[in-house]
Amino acid sequence: RPLVQDDTHMLSGFHLWTASAPPQDAHFQIVGSDFSQVIEIELHPGEVVTAEPLSMLFMSDGVQLGADMGGLGQGLKRCCCAGESLFRLHLEHNNQSNSVEKIALTPSFPAKIVPIDLRLYNGLTINRGAFLGALGKDWKIQIQMVRSLGTACCAGQGLFMNTLHGDGMIFLNGGGTVMTKQLAAGEKIVVDKHGLLAFEKTVTLSIRRTGGCMVCCCAAQGLFNTELIGPGLVWVHTMSLSRLRQAVGAVPGGGGGNTGGES
Repeated sequence: RPLVQDDTHMLSGFHLWTASAPPQDAHFQIVGSDFSQVIEIELHPGEVVTAEPLSMLFMSDGVQLGADMGGLGQGLKRCCCAGESLFRLHLEHNNQSNSVEKIALTPSFPAKIVPIDLRLYNGLTINRGAFLGALGKDWKIQIQMVRSLGTACCAGQGLFMNTLHGDGMIFLNGGGTVMTKQLAAGEKIVVDKHGLLAFEKTVTLSIRRTGGCMVCCCAAQGLFNTELIGPGLVWVHTMSLSRLRQAVGAVPGGGGGNTGGES
C-alpha cells in the first residue's frame, strides 16, 4: 500500500503517519531521515515524472528534461491563485534504449515525502506548497475555487486550491510530523491554517472564529482558524513551509543591526 498509519493512536483520534515499504511492483523508494527525505524513482521506456522546479537531486544519463506550464491559463491560476509554480519540470526516459533509468527528487525544505495513490484518493485537495511530484501520465491538477469569500479570505488557503485527479501516484511534501484523521459524517475539527496538508474530496472546508480580541491580537491565532467537516480523511503536518519561514524570520537578532562591528 502507498501509505499506512502506525499503531500510535492519539487521544484526539489522530494517527501518526509513517510510510510503509512500497509494494513489489512499485518503481520508487523513499530514503533519508525524518528531517529531509529523498525519493528514488525508476523510469522505464515511455515513462515520465512531473515535479516542482528545484526538486531534482540527480538523474541517470538516459533521462531528458523538459518544462511546460500545463496551459497558460492553468499555469497562471496555479501560480497566482493556488501558490504553486508557474512551470512544471518533466523528467522523461529518452527511449533510446530499454534500460531502466533512475531519478531522485527531494523537497525544497526539510520535509517528509508522502506518497498518495490517486486510485484511492481521486479528487484529493492539497494545500499550497504541498505538491512535490507525480509518476506517470494518468493524473492532472485542477484549480478549484473555495466555497465562499469568507473561506477564501480567512481560512488561510486562498481563493483557489489544487485538486488532484486520475489514477497515478503522486508525492507530497509533509513538514515535521504528519498525522491523519478519519472524520465521520458531520464530525468537525479545527486546525491551524498552516497545519493543513490535504483532505479528501468528501471533506468540507470552512472557517471558525478564534475568539475575542485578546486571542486574535495577543495569542497569535488571528481572527479565524480552518474548520474541516467530515466525512473523509484529513492529513495535517506540524511544520509547513509557511510556518518554517515564520520561525526562521522570528530568530532574535535576525535584523543584523550589529553587523557593523566595533573597531
